[in-house]
Amino acid sequence: MKRHVSCPVCQAEEAETHDIVHHLICAYVGPDYDFEDGEGYRCPKCLRALHDHDAYAEIVGVGARCTLCGTEFVMPDGIVQDM
Repeated sequence: MKRHVSCPVCQAEEAETHDIVHHLICAYVGPDYDFEDGEGYRCPKCLRALHDHDAYAEIVGVGARCTLCGTEFVMPDGIVQDM
């Protein structure tokens, strides 16, 4: 679920949240959109396909990217709320 939060740089409420994914096989950590390949999900580092409930991938946090200024940042635990 995408949520909107305030950007710490430009203060706009245009930052969309995303999951931060850890691929356990190659240790790549990045935003969930890095794993999207148009046909599903694939690790951008090792190029292995990922599937729903994949045992080799885990969500390790929540990040956000401002759609106005492009700033990316990690959300502290407990800060993100559904809107």
